[in-house]
Amino acid sequence: MHVELPEEDTDLTPDRPFNPWRVPASPAVEQLIQDVLNQVRNYETLYQLRKRKRKQADQVTFEKAVSAVVCDLIHQHLNQPEGRVFITRSHTRLGTRSRYRPAIYSKALPAILDVLASPELCFVEQSLGYEGFFGPSQQTTLRAGKRLISRIESAAIGLDAIGLSEEQETICLRDTRDSLWDEGAMLEYEDTPVTSGYRDQMRTINRWLRQADLDFDDLYAGEGKVVDVSNRMLRRIFTQGSFGSGGRLFGGFWQMLSREERRQGLHINGEQAVELDYGQATPRIAYGLLETVLPMEDAYSIPGFESHRAGMKKVLNAMLFADKPLTRMPKGVRKEFSAQHSISEVVSAIEAAHAGLKELFYTGIGHKLQFMESQIMVDVLVRLMSEGVVALPIHDAILVPESSKELGLRVMDTVFQDHTGIVSQISVKE
Repeated sequence: MHVELPEEDTDLTPDRPFNPWRVPASPAVEQLIQDVLNQVRNYETLYQLRKRKRKQADQVTFEKAVSAVVCDLIHQHLNQPEGRVFITRSHTRLGTRSRYRPAIYSKALPAILDVLASPELCFVEQSLGYEGFFGPSQQTTLRAGKRLISRIESAAIGLDAIGLSEEQETICLRDTRDSLWDEGAMLEYEDTPVTSGYRDQMRTINRWLRQADLDFDDLYAGEGKVVDVSNRMLRRIFTQGSFGSGGRLFGGFWQMLSREERRQGLHINGEQAVELDYGQATPRIAYGLLETVLPMEDAYSIPGFESHRAGMKKVLNAMLFADKPLTRMPKGVRKEFSAQHSISEVVSAIEAAHAGLKELFYTGIGHKLQFMESQIMVDVLVRLMSEGVVALPIHDAILVPESSKELGLRVMDTVFQDHTGIVSQISVKE
């Protein structure tokens, strides 16, 4: 079964998808939600909207739904007050069960939204969507209503008063991709000891990050960007319908920052953050898989193309991920080369320089190599956590406090060699 995974809040557009996983993270918000629930209860009684009392399980779901809507609209109002949250009211979509969707996505949700948006309550401002029979369709959008805004202001609620639920699925499985640039739909799966173990790891890491001393100086945020340092939930996303493919960590506000923003504005335990980056991770892991040695210091410095390193890096990695020979430049790579350079010329140069990897090219092995990289990164985070060090992952790199740089380098090198048998190459970006 295919489902859509809610998008991360990664862009700067005012409108975004509803995030059903928001929860209160302060007594002020908990009290506000109780106030809203009491008023909803009085509204239902006044207008006799219910003939019988909800079952206990339904009542719990109802209260979670109200809480999630209120929390997400508080977050949106504080983060992008001019924007809106779009949400589905489709009974077909709301009736679909999935491990990636919370129980609040039920057919009762539209009625809850209507009550919250009623003139008597005004906690939500709702603009109903419509089918575009003679033009584009419009999704239902929400934003904080005037009574919710007044309560946000009177209680001086900030972004740190809103958290993310631990019930959110952190082990995600994508379907096989149709092309190198297709992400693949999310797949349902049955849990095994392996997936349960991965989830336990993520739960431990996320709890560690949740209590970490992280701060960002908004002075260094890009124009119009609001950095929510409470957004720390990480997920592992596996690919190609296999738990032996992909597995990289996604999420966390630091992944949405530019390198310059992280360098200047991010602090861990009150210290400047330092980025430790595995160099040439994919080809080095590939050579380790073949139990052979990388024949050059820089895997991406290809003879005859030394001034086109960035392009060669992308093409070499594409050759490892592709399941058939490349007949054109990968997406976005053409600009890295001169007009006269053809894909066949570039590929031939890479094949000559990396003759030892010939048996791996065009086999799709890149997905397995990325899985091995993700296992390395998780192991690095767990080992540093055991040393009391907060490390923030960015694919094949981590951010650590300045004082933990040397320890971070030692752990990263040890873990890389444990997994691959190859000496790592780690760069320090301060």
